Amino acid sequence: MKRPSFSPLLAAIVLFCMILFIPNQYLLPLITDKKVEEEAVDLDFNMFQGEIIQKKMLESPHYLPIYGSSELSRLDTFHPSNYFKVNPIGVTPFLVGRGGMQSFVHFLNFADQKDGLKHKKLLFILSPQWFYQEGATQQSFDANFSALQAYRFALEPKVSKALQVEGAKRLLTFDVVKNDAMLKTLLEAKVHQDRKTKMKAAVMKPFAFLLMKALEKRDLLHAILDVPITKLHPQPSLVKNKTWDELEKNAVELAKVKSTNNHFYIDNFYYNKRIKPKFEQLKGFRKDSRLLTSPEYKDFQLVLDVLKEANAQPLFVSVPVNGFWYDYMGLSKQERQGYYQKIKQQIEKEGFPVLDLSNHEYDPYFLKDTMHLGYKGWLPIDKAIIEFVHQH
Repeated sequence: MKRPSFSPLLAAIVLFCMILFIPNQYLLPLITDKKVEEEAVDLDFNMFQGEIIQKKMLESPHYLPIYGSSELSRLDTFHPSNYFKVNPIGVTPFLVGRGGMQSFVHFLNFADQKDGLKHKKLLFILSPQWFYQEGATQQSFDANFSALQAYRFALEPKVSKALQVEGAKRLLTFDVVKNDAMLKTLLEAKVHQDRKTKMKAAVMKPFAFLLMKALEKRDLLHAILDVPITKLHPQPSLVKNKTWDELEKNAVELAKVKSTNNHFYIDNFYYNKRIKPKFEQLKGFRKDSRLLTSPEYKDFQLVLDVLKEANAQPLFVSVPVNGFWYDYMGLSKQERQGYYQKIKQQIEKEGFPVLDLSNHEYDPYFLKDTMHLGYKGWLPIDKAIIEFVHQH
């Protein structure tokens, strides 16, 4: 009987250890400009939780970062990534966001990338569903939590003391943080400043630093080894050198074909999968929901504060809900309008511009489903991006 050979396993272990202990600066050249370009639309979860790809993206003048949540994955014909692939303007949209990524997740990311945000133009798309009265849930935060960004926030903060304290307080409300004894202690030392907690944090700091360096190495290796899978499918015949009126006409024609089985102007596939099986149960489902008392406003204020500290140049986009559907769901117009006004005032109070699309609630085909941009909805954003990029 042939004895099993452990040579491949041993070789793999040796190779892994060699890579693990190679200084990062020797591996960084492996992250090429082409690699960053491929990540621009890949919506890669590991990239969102890391820092190295985003850092390289922010250093380049060739990218316009767009931060948001699940709407970014609706890569239809008029989505900025497809539109500007056909009609280039000198910058490429770089997408950072997925479902469940709300204000505080973005705050941690911005806090980590603060140096690269200086004078950087960016888009930030706000979703009304973030602002229900419960705010960010334990489940959604856990699913998008970055241990690397959290440890860097605790050990090598780039933001002011005030933001460190507020950020630490908020982090300590989440179970995924409270269950990490080392991270919890480091953050508690920022908040409480008592001698006992600070001594505990000082003891843990060397071990926390080693863990952070291991997380940085993992991020770097993923950035090198990741194979992007998302591909764009632009349709030049619908968007190439078209006037805005022609684009809207094409968007409506495309949407009509795909939204035929309901009177809410919702995409057929989404309606059949997400709504039709529980249509009756959803009637009035949101009648007791509130949008004006959410902890999300405080989380969003942290986003505004860190972008202000960084001297970033954001353009915020306030997206509406599907008015036809939300009337059926029972969330009052008064509550919705109150949210639109409140979020606009919060942004403008900090001196930032906002593209307010709230008057499109009852605009057929502006949204692809109940709340996600699609078809016509991307067009005013495409137009705003052109104006925004060319502003001096």
